Amino acid sequence: MGISANGVSKPRFVQPGAKINSEYYIQKILKPFLKDDYCRLYPNGDAVFHEDSAPLHASRVTQKFLTDQQVIFLRPEQWMPKSSDAAPCDYFLWGHLKDKLNKRRVSRLRGLQNAIREEVKKIPQEIILWPLKSWPKRCTQIYSAEGRHIEKHL
Repeated sequence: MGISANGVSKPRFVQPGAKINSEYYIQKILKPFLKDDYCRLYPNGDAVFHEDSAPLHASRVTQKFLTDQQVIFLRPEQWMPKSSDAAPCDYFLWGHLKDKLNKRRVSRLRGLQNAIREEVKKIPQEIILWPLKSWPKRCTQIYSAEGRHIEKHL
């Protein structure tokens, strides 16, 4: 999943037991994202795609695929490695969804997936804009902290 100033992408779920490598990621996550969400959110292709530093995101195979698709993206050397304080999904979206989902009774995987889809649709765009607007400041703080965490975890 991802967030942008133009909206939220659809959640995509990994099949239980799937071997997640670059090829799986490209076929099951990136291709559907580019076909559905990227075109919907950025019909002119005027976006910079940002992923975290997970190995399959940073792999040469994934980077080549994005380049071949003419997607402008942040390359691993342009990004702060292993900094969960700097990825909007990490410092906002996952916690927001967790808070919402903890209030629901879900007993099966399909129910959890449906609950995630429902909760994602409920997130107002003005709430999504907050972490995006704070992103440049957070990156500056992380740089000043020489890559150390900037948030205090209790």
